[in-house]
Amino acid sequence: MITRSRLPINDHTVLNLDDDGLKDEPMKVLVSSPIPVVKSGTAYFTLDLWARDVNAQAQVAAVTVLCNVESAIEGAMMPLDPRIDVIPAASGAVSGDVLAGAVARADVIQITGQAGWRAAAESRRILRVAKRSATPVFLGISSNRARTNVINAQKQSFAHRLRARIRAFDITATQRWLARRSAGVFVVGEGLRKLIEPVARTIHVGVASWVEESDIAPPRQRGVDLARVCMAGRLEPMKGFHIGIEAFALAGPQHFAGLTIIGEGAERERLTSLAGHAGIDAFKMLHGVSYPDGFFAFLDRQDIVLMTNLNDEQPRLIFDAISRGCIPLCPATPPYRSLGLDPRVLYEQGSAESLAARLRELADPDVRMALSQSIAALARTYTVTAMHRARLQWMKEARSTA
Repeated sequence: MITRSRLPINDHTVLNLDDDGLKDEPMKVLVSSPIPVVKSGTAYFTLDLWARDVNAQAQVAAVTVLCNVESAIEGAMMPLDPRIDVIPAASGAVSGDVLAGAVARADVIQITGQAGWRAAAESRRILRVAKRSATPVFLGISSNRARTNVINAQKQSFAHRLRARIRAFDITATQRWLARRSAGVFVVGEGLRKLIEPVARTIHVGVASWVEESDIAPPRQRGVDLARVCMAGRLEPMKGFHIGIEAFALAGPQHFAGLTIIGEGAERERLTSLAGHAGIDAFKMLHGVSYPDGFFAFLDRQDIVLMTNLNDEQPRLIFDAISRGCIPLCPATPPYRSLGLDPRVLYEQGSAESLAARLRELADPDVRMALSQSIAALARTYTVTAMHRARLQWMKEARSTA
């Protein structure tokens, strides 16, 4: 039997070698993206987080991105790797001939499953075209947006809650429809497997990370006596920032240097008010910054990151934190437990009391230092390149048996 291994050639190229030494061509991956790009001269730019992801994929595969080209995008941007081909879509779709040609040239195709039926029109069209050329299509799901809609609407009006449930049903039904017709589904975190397990042909549970080896900071020396605590992400109820604020108050604000929240969203005023009512004087609410430089610089000034998600996903933030020497406190749910985390960083999801107990233990700088050292290796294990290598290998195996 022929076995395969990957040998790194340089920082940007990875070739696959068979036992007989013959090299394979890089797998050609067509990525259908709902995130647009902006063209400047011959270069393309897109949102910094998405650029980070797809640029890393271009290190292990020949990537073509199918997406809209806009005149401007709101948010921090990064350039796409110049090796990535971009097929611009007009009015949300490319012509039939262009799409058929792109599909025929691809070894595999990636579509997303984060939205409802209408938004998935292009993915449905790709599936039809790919079926004619026998090109395998893989569905990607990175978060449980259906449940997020329901959680975010919990304290809204009845009409708002009803619309959220209808929207959740639309997303879930669309995901399962796409999953049935795809060669496989890759999800981010063990908690999302249940979304499509009954209908998917094969499932790849990936570990989400945006961290490169070069992003990992040297180990910190003894930390400050009073730990700096933060939370980061979209300011929406699903993120559970209110639980972090309550936990910080229960743990005793006097034992810490302060609590900072960084991000954008509709919850800004409410969270600021909650912190005031909780008696947290050393509280800051910061606007989002560019990724990775601005955000990593922020994490370098923090010691503990509270992961308070109420959903089933595995945020990439955990590896951002570990890579910069911070300690993430995470819900004891499948997406986190499956990572092999030290039990001392896990708490009961949704419980401010449980989170506060973990936080109080970390008031001791010696405990923080020992715990930081015990989890540091995870950052090197779970890099963004490793994430894409594992996914690519799974797609190759699924493609060969399709």
